[in-house]
Parts: sequence; C-alpha cells; structure tokens
Amino acid sequence: MFLAALKVELAKLVRQRGVLVGLGVLALLVGLFAWGTWNFPGPHLPGTAGGEFIVGGKLKTAALLSYMLLRFPLAFEVLLPLLIATVAGGLLAGERHLGTLRTLLTRPVSRPALYLAKLMVAWLHATALALFLGAFSLGLGFAIFGGGDLLPVSSGSLTILVQKTALLRLLEGYLLAAAAMTAVASLGLFFSSLCDNPLTAAGLTVAFLLVSGALTVLPYFESWRPHLLTTHLSLGGQVFRVPIPWPEVLRSLEYLAGYSAMFALLGGLIFWRRDVLC
Repeated sequence: MFLAALKVELAKLVRQRGVLVGLGVLALLVGLFAWGTWNFPGPHLPGTAGGEFIVGGKLKTAALLSYMLLRFPLAFEVLLPLLIATVAGGLLAGERHLGTLRTLLTRPVSRPALYLAKLMVAWLHATALALFLGAFSLGLGFAIFGGGDLLPVSSGSLTILVQKTALLRLLEGYLLAAAAMTAVASLGLFFSSLCDNPLTAAGLTVAFLLVSGALTVLPYFESWRPHLLTTHLSLGGQVFRVPIPWPEVLRSLEYLAGYSAMFALLGGLIFWRRDVLC
C-alpha cells in the first residue's frame, strides 16, 4: 500500500504547477548570478601584507558560480525554504481544502502509509530543489565559463582547489544543503497536517523560519543560537572551511535529523488522530 501511495503522490507532485515554478525561479537565480559574474570584475583577493595576489589563469569558472550560490545566504535560508513550504504545506492541507482527502482515505490505504508517502515526497522535492540548484549552476557555468580551479575565500583564508577537488567539495556541500532542506520539508508537512488551508500552512512554515532566524541575530538569545533550526540551514558552506570542521558538521546534521524526526512524528500523530470531515 505504501508503494502504491508513493507512486500516486509522486505523480501528483510532478503535475503540480508550483514545482515547475520553483525550478524556474532557481534557474532564473542561477542565470542572474552567471550574468553578474560575466559582466563584473573577479573577486578581490586581499593579501596579508596590504597588497593583492596576482593570479595566473582565470578566476571565473563553473565551480566559482556554483560555489557562490552555495554560499549565498538568501538561497538556503529564504528562497528554497519558501519554495519547499509552498509545496509541502499543500500536501495534506491542499487535499483537505479541495475536499479530496476523505475520498482518498476511503481507498484501501492506511493513514500511516499515506502520511509516510507524503513525507517521502516532501523530502524528495526538497532534495531535488537543492541538487537542481547545484547541477544547473555547474552546467550553466561550464557552458559559459568552462572548467578550472576554485579559489574560495572563507573566514579570511584563501585556498586553491583544483577542479576535481572543487567538484567533490561542491557535491558534498549540496548534499549537506539537501539534508538541511529536508528538515524544512518536515516542518511544512507538520503545519500541513495541522491546517485546513495550504496557504496558511505555508505561511506558518515561513513565519516559523523567520522567527527562528530573528532569534539567531538577537543578542538576548545568543545561548539559543546553536539549537535553532535556521542556524543549520547553511550547512553546505562548511565544507569549504580549512580544515573542514567535521565535528560541527556532524553536530548540525544531528540537529537537523532531530528537527526533521520531531516534526514528522508530530505531523503523523496529528494526521492519525484528526477527524477528516471533507
């Protein structure tokens, strides 16, 4: 029953207009970054003695474009969570709003199987958005700038990564970013199980993230910062620190897994116990 429900939910997801709109928005973002990278000078590389580095070769590469998007805070803290909330918030609330959820539950499929299928679809959508951003930025970058090494500037340090190493770091970074986005998907499905309107569910998801983000910058809640969800949404950029802080990365993954499991469990309990009247 679960596999049948998952197949149906995947078919619904592919037909959703919001999914295509989200991919189009991400493609537009990559295009704007590529245009800006093409038309403006390369990054400023300050030297330790007050001068500047003279770099032979080219700074503008496909890896640089993908790296800039991975390190762009608004991409993984605002834009992708908003797109994910729009879809995940409608998975249950949208069915209830249209009056199709009760009909769906009359079929020989249990509530846990249906909820698990929707949870898997929400996670797959979130993962697909993050990986699409990485793959499309690399593809467009290779088409415009070609390959080459990467010079990421992080925390005042400068490291030169050969192309093979840079691509491997980018893969790791976007996989970690995808893991962070699945926690947002669980949050969106939780509010979707709680609300009757998909817009309300999506709005509450975004509002939760905005409040969490505000708490991370307020000095009064500095002790809360390591435990807040938004603190860990930019996890992908950690792989470009030298050396890679694997203990911090693993700690962030633990928090993300905890948030994802908590919201998924709460949403499942609400969906299990709630009467479906329409």
